[in-house]
Amino acid sequence: MENSSSRVDGGRGTGQTISKTFDWSETPPSVAVVRLLSVATNADPTEVEPLAETVDPDALDRLVPSMDAESHLEFTHCCLSIVLYGDGRAAVESEDC
Repeated sequence: MENSSSRVDGGRGTGQTISKTFDWSETPPSVAVVRLLSVATNADPTEVEPLAETVDPDALDRLVPSMDAESHLEFTHCCLSIVLYGDGRAAVESEDC
């Protein structure tokens, strides 16, 4: 189940951080990333730059749910920093590009 709480605040970079908690058994990490990217860019999910331009979505969906709760995976997509945690947390923050 997807946690309904989300947070937008000033982050460690130059922009805002958008974060949300997901249940990886119900929401694949690739879907969670696209949802957060659409919020961060104020665009429809179908208008977000394809995730496959940066990372293999299938590999993401296999790797992240298998990580322990303290582990995280971080990558940049379209000048946005994405961090996924084994415990279901996901965050997107704008970066300087």
